[in-house]
Amino acid sequence: MKKINNKKIIIVGNGSSVLNNNYKDIIDSFSTVGRINNYKLNSYKAHIGSKTSIWFNGANQGLYKRKKNPSKIIVLIPSIVQNKYSNCHQIIKSRLGVQNNQYEMISMDKMEQYEKKCNSKRLTTGTASILWAMENYKEVYIHGFDFFIDSKSHYFDNKLISVLKNKGIIPKAKKHDMNKEKKYISNLIENGKLNILNG
Repeated sequence: MKKINNKKIIIVGNGSSVLNNNYKDIIDSFSTVGRINNYKLNSYKAHIGSKTSIWFNGANQGLYKRKKNPSKIIVLIPSIVQNKYSNCHQIIKSRLGVQNNQYEMISMDKMEQYEKKCNSKRLTTGTASILWAMENYKEVYIHGFDFFIDSKSHYFDNKLISVLKNKGIIPKAKKHDMNKEKKYISNLIENGKLNILNG
């Protein structure tokens, strides 16, 4: 597969660690910036910038429709879900508020390939977006993927929700095998195939 002309992409995850640094200028300097699911910008621009080239999402139930969509929308629905529903495109249009020509849904075969790479039946949108980016860009950077530091909260969660998630009172990511994803992504980083943003 031929790589996209743009050489570098950064995917900004929703982990609370993004609040530790003011990376606005660094993130916004990338030619392509991908963001995941229910990302928020307004109060967080100093930390995560504002540029958004790609919206990666899983068309999941809790997804918020965007007032303004970026130029590219990549929908990464786990193969088990695609296999269960024959009307995925109707679900996407309803949940995202977009038409068929405004997004690209990654095929069930491709999602199965990603899942096999990680030895996991149902990947998070974040991990699937990394694998998609690695097939389409020469250099992939990530920031805010907190399964490396075992945080379960999102940067935009209120303090109570963050505490409850981190204590396990509110379950998070129960449908995903985070240990397998963490192991696979860590291996990519250790082998120099994936980069973590360090200011």
